[in-house]
Amino acid sequence: MNVKKSVTTRIARYLITVIIFAGIMTTFALGIMVSNRSDAEQINVSGSLRYQSYRILHNLRNYPDLLYQDLREYRKSLHSLSLSQIDTQILVPKELKSAYHDLIASWGKMEKIALERDMNAYDANLADYVSQVDRFVFALQRFAERKLIITSVVIVVSMLLIIALVASITAFVKKQVAAPLQQLTRASVQVQMRNFQHVPLDVNRSDELGNLAQAFTQMSSELSKIYSNLEERIAEKTQKLTQTNRTLSMLYHCSQALSGMDTNSEHLRGVMKNVMLTEHLRALELVLIADDTHILLGEPSENFNWQSVDVGDDNNRIGELRWQTGLPCPDPRTLENIGQMLGRSLYFSQTQRQQQQLLLMEERSIIARELHDSLAQVLSYLQIQLTLLKHNLNKDAPDAKSKSLAIIRDFEQALTGGYTQLRELLATFRLTVQEANLKLALEQVIDSLRNQTSIRMRVTCSLPSHVFNAQQLVHALQIVREAVLNAIKHSKANLIEVIAHTNEDGEQEIIIRDDGVGIPSLDEPEGHYGLRIMEERSRQLNAQLTIKNRPTGGTEVCIVL
Repeated sequence: MNVKKSVTTRIARYLITVIIFAGIMTTFALGIMVSNRSDAEQINVSGSLRYQSYRILHNLRNYPDLLYQDLREYRKSLHSLSLSQIDTQILVPKELKSAYHDLIASWGKMEKIALERDMNAYDANLADYVSQVDRFVFALQRFAERKLIITSVVIVVSMLLIIALVASITAFVKKQVAAPLQQLTRASVQVQMRNFQHVPLDVNRSDELGNLAQAFTQMSSELSKIYSNLEERIAEKTQKLTQTNRTLSMLYHCSQALSGMDTNSEHLRGVMKNVMLTEHLRALELVLIADDTHILLGEPSENFNWQSVDVGDDNNRIGELRWQTGLPCPDPRTLENIGQMLGRSLYFSQTQRQQQQLLLMEERSIIARELHDSLAQVLSYLQIQLTLLKHNLNKDAPDAKSKSLAIIRDFEQALTGGYTQLRELLATFRLTVQEANLKLALEQVIDSLRNQTSIRMRVTCSLPSHVFNAQQLVHALQIVREAVLNAIKHSKANLIEVIAHTNEDGEQEIIIRDDGVGIPSLDEPEGHYGLRIMEERSRQLNAQLTIKNRPTGGTEVCIVL
């Protein structure tokens, strides 16, 4: 950039010129005004010379002793500092200087006459001398007025010149600075509105604004290219994100569908149809090895190759998922995820069915064992008693009738006990868990027993519900029910408490306690199997069962998990 053509340099030069010119004019005006400071004193002093000359004439007649004093005062006024500056002041005309020197010379003659005390001669020359003083005073006045006129003219001319310079600078700034900046502002607004074909800028200038216009034009051109590229990339990314969003939504719905229902053929067909529509597949085929399931969607073409992934993992290959791609081509990872989801769902469904079968078999084993330990033994006892009764009825002994009646009484007692045990077993096996919440489940169990007794019963639970799974929760509730039933039958208590909490050792435990008479022995009577069933279920829970008498009275059943 040429410094001579720099806008800021030119404006700075113009402003410096205005300042220098204003300074010169101000200095000149101030000089004239300083010189005018003594004009009034000069006129005043020169005007007083007339009075003093008449006073000398008066004192010469009446007070001749004051003559020398008057002459000294007159000479002092005539040669005062203000009048003496006439010879040294700038712009003082020669006529004023000559008039001042003539006045001094004329006074020398008048002073000589006064010293000779010639009053008539002094009086005769006084009028001419006073006229000369008047002319001198008038010359001083005209000189002062001339300086004021010159000062006014200088100030007016200076103001006009300054105004002209400022106007020219303003016009220059408006043309060379404001107009280009206005164009640049309009261009920036257009670029801000994404209109990169902005108003043309003057890029041929060799000053700062020209360089700025060149840089702005180049920047807008590059921005136009970048913006066009970004629009294409954004459109591409938007399309990819839309497809990704559809894929993620499809994966989510497939995951929900595969985890919430039984994986039968119709269910799998619905999931595959969703995958096929979302990923724009020509054909999709699922082949399962275990049950020879074959599901084919779409119309395969020999012109396209099949792609496939295994359903399941390396250790447990369940089947194969095959597909033919369309446009746009799907991400292979999506189909791999679908294959993994199908494998997990099918494996989970198969495992769940096996688990249900195992649970059913285990529950049947428990039912068979408890029936064997209770009703089977009762029925065996009844069979023995029946045999004894038949054998005794065939005897003709005198005491046969009394023995038969005793056997019948035992038979009735055993039958009543068996019926009671059957009802308890039915109530136990009909126990269901309607709530996943442990506290609510405990309260439901206790509420089902309140109608069998007048004993107060209370439940306190601070254990989280995830302590047990569904199977373990059933075992825990059956142990609690059996312990509460025993307390209702045998404790003669006023209060039965069920407490589920974390003890001081950090162990989770369930306590069933009463304030009754306590348990006399842990050996069950013949034909009673409640404690044995509780121990069996505790082992199923991997818990420790403890039954003991409380120091304050009553029985405490504690299950430490």
